[in-house]
Amino acid sequence: MVRVPLAFLLVVAFASAQSHPSWWTYASPEATALVGIDWQDVRTSPFADPIEAELWGDLGFPDLPCLHNARQILISSPELLALASGNFPVAALRDQAAKRGLKAMTYRNIDMWFATEKGALSIARFSDQLVIIGDAKALQAAVDRSMSDSKNYSPLLARAAQFAQKDLWVVASQLPDDLANRFVPLDTEAQSFEGSVSVRNGLEMEAVLSAASAQQATASAEKLRKAVPALPAIARGLQVTAEDDAIFLSLAASREQIVAALRGPDPVPAPVETIRMETPKGVEQIVIEKPEPPKPLAVAVEKPVEKPQVIRIFGLDDGPREIVLPKPEKQNL
Repeated sequence: MVRVPLAFLLVVAFASAQSHPSWWTYASPEATALVGIDWQDVRTSPFADPIEAELWGDLGFPDLPCLHNARQILISSPELLALASGNFPVAALRDQAAKRGLKAMTYRNIDMWFATEKGALSIARFSDQLVIIGDAKALQAAVDRSMSDSKNYSPLLARAAQFAQKDLWVVASQLPDDLANRFVPLDTEAQSFEGSVSVRNGLEMEAVLSAASAQQATASAEKLRKAVPALPAIARGLQVTAEDDAIFLSLAASREQIVAALRGPDPVPAPVETIRMETPKGVEQIVIEKPEPPKPLAVAVEKPVEKPQVIRIFGLDDGPREIVLPKPEKQNL
């Protein structure tokens, strides 16, 4: 008989009792990973810049003001499909898309704006509160699913429901995973992963990984513990424990610690030279004050004075005579 860890059963029981927002069902049913972001809260946290760079940089979200002002974002992969809830009036979205060079189209009465650049993402407006982001093929498939009588949903949604109130969460059917590892930079393998982060009062992170066996969980936990000193300063308080075939991670940090870690180390002061000298108080290290290097002298360059051309005529009865020639006029080339 297969032995299932009690902790995992508790997680599953808790997840089954939760419900997720209805708009999550537009996520790809073949998703191997889901990432949820409460952007309304995250964008006012110290993590706003790196997460914004990931979404509108590496993932390639269209750079539209309405998307930057979204409330919540749900991303599914491996076929990238992102959902954004917020305020998306059609007139504003049309103007913003046009300014970014997106081509307006309609598919099955759904307004779409397609990117003209190869590999760039497009956008479809399902309602005033929901838009979907992806390539043209993925968007058309999402529209077709939404109008189909038979509904097929990602099984990861049930596991993700428990995190609906969290600021950032990740659920994956395995690690490594391209999407999940963008937000979970762990060098480990797992048969499943689920975790969440709260950034409203500092940082609180909890996660659980499922290994193939209790032995593998113990080995992976030890590997993660050894990697902690090499993690960024903000993550060096990571706690790692193993229970049967599950690995539990937890981390907590204050807002001040987060700001200090993201700001980076203070600049290293310039080295100071000292010498040992005997003073009335004893032998002391005296700082050698180096004079500032002299500033380069400013050399004034005088503009040469143009001398007039003079013709002197000799042999005249009234003596030598000088005639000053007029200056030649400059010709415009």
